Amino acid sequence: MNQIAAPVLRPVVRLQIEVAPPTLLGTLNGIERRMVSIVGGRVQGQFSGSILPGGTDVQSVRDDGTIELMARYAVDLGDAGHLLLENTGLRRTATEDDRPYFRGRMRFEAPAGSLAWLNSAIFLTSGYRDGSVVHLEVFEVL
Repeated sequence: MNQIAAPVLRPVVRLQIEVAPPTLLGTLNGIERRMVSIVGGRVQGQFSGSILPGGTDVQSVRDDGTIELMARYAVDLGDAGHLLLENTGLRRTATEDDRPYFRGRMRFEAPAGSLAWLNSAIFLTSGYRDGSVVHLEVFEVL
């Protein structure tokens, strides 16, 4: 009889993403919207690189303060080329009864070669924001 294995998380990389102050767009279609420009940063772990300026995190702020985010940005890997990253997730601040929550799903677009495996796996993120820096840890779901 086949059994379904529980997912296991394997650490892959850590990101330090430098961001600009948000641009407040107001209420659009009944939802508070804002955009956060990504101005740089770095990636370290199974591969390393520099986060390129020019990415954007488009955010929707719910009535309860929870933030839905969708960020797209690129990483320069030096001689290995570039990666395109997309992180979607939720962030909420701590309450009296709860800790801060910052979780998401990362998708990679990687070039052929040693990092091509990033194109065909599922990745989860866990993070926190500290001033103008977002810290994310990326895990492969095995």
